[in-house]
Parts: sequence; C-alpha cells; structure tokens
Amino acid sequence: MPDSTQHTTDQAKDQASGVARAVGEAVGKKVEEVADKSKQAGADAVAGLGRTASTIADSVAEQSPAIADYVRGAGEKIDRLATDLRDKKVGDLMTSAVEFGRSQPIVMIAGAALVGFALSRLIKAGVAAPSDSNSSDRRSPSGHSQEEPV
Repeated sequence: MPDSTQHTTDQAKDQASGVARAVGEAVGKKVEEVADKSKQAGADAVAGLGRTASTIADSVAEQSPAIADYVRGAGEKIDRLATDLRDKKVGDLMTSAVEFGRSQPIVMIAGAALVGFALSRLIKAGVAAPSDSNSSDRRSPSGHSQEEPV
C-alpha cells in the first residue's frame, strides 16, 4: 500500500509540475509580447523626444549657439536610445540605461527635462481641447443650442 500511495503522490507532483511549466511558458510568452509592444511604444515616444530636442535646438540657435549644439547633441543621443529600444531585448536595455545614466548624468537630466517639457505640452493640449469644443456648441440655460449671429 505505501508504494501505491507514493506512486500516486509522485504522479500528482509530476502533473502539477507539468501544468506549472506550461502555465509559466504561456505567461512568459505573453509577458514578452506585452514588453515588446511597450518597448516599441517607448521607442516611438523617445524618438519624438529626439525630434523635440532638434526643434528646440533650431529655435534657440540664433540666441544661444552653444546651448543649441548641446541640445542637438542630446537629441542625437536620444535618437540612438530610440534605435536601441527597437533593437535590443528588455534586459539588455535595463543594463544599457544604467550604464548610460552613470556615464552621462547631464544628458539624463536634459532628457528628463525634455520629457517634462513634452508632458507639459501634452497636458496643456489636453486641457485646451475641451474648452475649444465648448466654444463651438453654446447652449442656453435651458439646454437648447444657440447659434452665434453672423
């Protein structure tokens, strides 16, 4: 009897292990898919920051050529980061980001400033959009639409 109980226990462990392995593989593939999609979206956003840096550099070039060159250089590094995001695996990206932050702290700060600038522009655009739509559809206190005089 003890041998059959042990055999049943071993079978149950093997089945549970197989199910756990299958679930782990399925979840791992899904996590990898999600990470790849997020990585691509991140690469697109970073590329946009690179373009923003270039635009900012162009706009300040006449007043401050040195600052424009510095911002342009930061934009080029940001573009390389976008390329790396598209080409590398997530683990490799984490290692690269840590190394980059240690070797180029000023560029990381400039990148953070650009991210803040871009986010503030997005927020302002989002806040401005609802007020624009309200101005085209004026309603009386009773809720009826009123047309503007021509």
